[in-house]
This record gives sequence, structure tokens and C-alpha cells, in this order.
Amino acid sequence: MQKLNGMRWSLVAWAAVAVGAGIGTLAGAGLIPGGGPTKSDCYAELDVAGIENGTQRVEKNKKVLCTDGEACDKGPCGDGICNMKVAVCRNQTDPSLTDCTPPPGLDQLKVKGLANVQIPQVLEGSACGAFLDVQVSTKKKGTKVGKLSVKVKAKAPKGTKPRTDEDAYQLQCVPRTVACPASPSGAFLD
Repeated sequence: MQKLNGMRWSLVAWAAVAVGAGIGTLAGAGLIPGGGPTKSDCYAELDVAGIENGTQRVEKNKKVLCTDGEACDKGPCGDGICNMKVAVCRNQTDPSLTDCTPPPGLDQLKVKGLANVQIPQVLEGSACGAFLDVQVSTKKKGTKVGKLSVKVKAKAPKGTKPRTDEDAYQLQCVPRTVACPASPSGAFLD
């Protein structure tokens, strides 16, 4: 894994290629559009496991709030790190974006965060890439929110209006304020 400013991003290049190749599962109701113009916001979206859009865990369709130890954190409770599973999806028919019609394909899909990945091939159809393992650490010994910025840009073929969807996401790891629940053995997961 690559580490930068206390945050880690792994498998970005592989997953971006998987998105381009159409490998991976289709996303469910948890699609996060990114907060751009709604007419193009379905060209590229994020799917974060354990997070549903339209809840308090997503602000302005682009800020994802994961609390250490909650369903979106796939790691141990109380470790000060949110281990999230994130997939990039393209050309989605998203029921929350009724005025967005995905194009049949994309000319370009770029993902920028800790890595800048450009997918060179033509991107046909609707698909999600494989889930990436993303770690976002809290700050100040688990007392402050940790953040990771991700930018996604999708470009549709010429003649498509609007042609681009540019999204800026922020994945946040919110510190735990209550004790972790007891494990099945009765021990606490601290």
C-alpha cells in the first residue's frame, strides 16, 4: 500500500483498469454521485460498502462520513482507522438522478487521489470496478476527523450534452465517541 499524509490507498491502478474492462459487480442503492451537475452526475459515481446515499452518512452527494467501527469500517473497532471498500462505477441508471441519462459509453475516465489513473480504452456500458481497500486514519491520536480527497472525471463522446462529469469526493474517518461493542467472546475490541 502507498501511504501519504497518514492515509492509504491500495489497488487503485488495478481497480481502475477493472472499471475500464467492465469487471466487478453492479452497484446498488449506495451510489454517491459526487455533487456535480445532475444532468451528467450518473456518468461516474462511487459505491462505498456500508454507506447509503440519502442518509446522514453522505453530505451534499459527495462527502462520505464513516465512523471507526461502524458498518462502513471493515477493520477492527477502535483502531483509529476506517478500512473502507470503495468502487468506481460508470454510466449508472441512478434513481436519485432522474434527469441524468448515461451515455452508451465514455471516451475517458480518470481517478485522482493518491494515484492518478487514466484508463486509455473506450468504456462501453454500465459497470462498477472491483472494490478497492481504502484506509483513512483519524488524526490527533483518534480525536480528529481524517480525510481523503478523491477526484473522478468522466468524459462522454463528442455530441453528448453535457459531455463531462467532474466529481470531488471526500472520504472521512470520524473518531469513535463511544466504546466499541463487546465481541461475541465478551472481550472488547480496542
